[in-house]
Amino acid sequence: MQTLFGADGIRGIIEKYPLRIEDVERLGRAVAAWLRQNDRSPVFLVGADTRESSHRLKAVLCDGLTRAGIRIVDAGILPTAAISFLIAFKNFFAAGAMVSASHNPICENGIKFFDQRGVKIHSDTERAIDKFFFGDARLPFEIRRAPGSVEPDYASQYAHALAREYHDVDWSSHSVVVDCANGAAYTVAPQVLQALNVRCTLLNVSPDGTNINLQAGSESVRNSPRLLAAQLQKYNAQVGIAFDGDADRVLFVDRANRVYDGDMLLAMLALRLQAKQQLRQDTVVYTQMSNSGLEQFFKSNHIFSRLVRNGDKNVTNALLEHDLTLGGEEVGHIIARTDHTRVTGDGLRAGLMVLNELNRHPDLQLGYLAPGMFKWPQINVLICLGERTQASAGEILGLDRRIEQTRRAIGDITRLECRPASTEAAYRIMIEARATPISILARHALDLSQHIQRHLGCAGMSIRILDCVNGGVITPDSWRD
Repeated sequence: MQTLFGADGIRGIIEKYPLRIEDVERLGRAVAAWLRQNDRSPVFLVGADTRESSHRLKAVLCDGLTRAGIRIVDAGILPTAAISFLIAFKNFFAAGAMVSASHNPICENGIKFFDQRGVKIHSDTERAIDKFFFGDARLPFEIRRAPGSVEPDYASQYAHALAREYHDVDWSSHSVVVDCANGAAYTVAPQVLQALNVRCTLLNVSPDGTNINLQAGSESVRNSPRLLAAQLQKYNAQVGIAFDGDADRVLFVDRANRVYDGDMLLAMLALRLQAKQQLRQDTVVYTQMSNSGLEQFFKSNHIFSRLVRNGDKNVTNALLEHDLTLGGEEVGHIIARTDHTRVTGDGLRAGLMVLNELNRHPDLQLGYLAPGMFKWPQINVLICLGERTQASAGEILGLDRRIEQTRRAIGDITRLECRPASTEAAYRIMIEARATPISILARHALDLSQHIQRHLGCAGMSIRILDCVNGGVITPDSWRD
């Protein structure tokens, strides 16, 4: 069956299927047909990031929805987690959507959908929407649009809810630099930090519609942590915090250029919630992309772990199904499900939780919030392709043999993942070992990457190899040593 949906909603290149005007308008009507099966007068919440294309896509999506009788409430520019929170908190929305491509470049965009609980829609719902979109049945269409409203104050309500959790905290012990990626956090983050009197310097809070994630935000900092670390020196700050374009991811950097990704933040928050007896069933949810050092850390601290497939939607589903508190991904999606309104990755909230722990221990450096957490050697590889592919490793001629050769060559290898990217025109490789140096892992990854590109007809395109332990992109000189 044809599907519009990937790992995190619908993604694509602007003005190409499935993000052409006619596609998005029909999508709105297909979503409306699904909603009207169970609700005669549903209300739908929408938001967007700062991309110029986000406002165009949102307008077209809303046109399809309102032409099909759905009342729209437009919350304007706000983080993805705010849409989820507001749906769950206000308890009168039938569903909602966020128009954003998250950390991806400006030429791309996407739409994430949420159900009436504020949870990203289930795969069964995706199939139902697909059936309406691709089917022959007539979709609802009315000449007179359903009424709609604009609620710019919703972003402030979300900011107020974040600040309210820490209204009695003294934030004076640390000064921070915050990178908002010229994205959806550019107004909300300053509101929250100002309300809490956090001593901070704000970076990349001047979106122009085209500069979201452009040499800014969490992915840029992951690739080159020195960029944010240099700002800490400049402004005499202790830590740096970076969000992505829709602020559902967060990472930290210290003055020594060390990156603290989602694995590190999960370790810190697990200890804190366990100490407060708020870590339900003493269990944390994590994904297959997390470092094995995280699992070892949990074991040494008598914390159980539950492994799920990649994607913060899968983390949320495990938290709900097993009534757990904490989960996340190494890319920086952190979900602290302390109540029913917190059910998706929230970079702002996770950032405040970690920063609060630093304030509670003003004499400790960031890394000491998770004593004994040591990452095993690990790299993540992004192999750029000319266009998206669904080809598995087994479908690429000769790749299985090369993967087996790599496993034999790296005697202490623990994991090797090789798969097409779900949200980009790229292939992904992850290699982890117990002790083999990063440079050797990178050399093997380069060989696999070039084989994939040759087979898919895009030899010579970019190959980015990320050091998951220390942060930063590994240069060709270092991986060929």
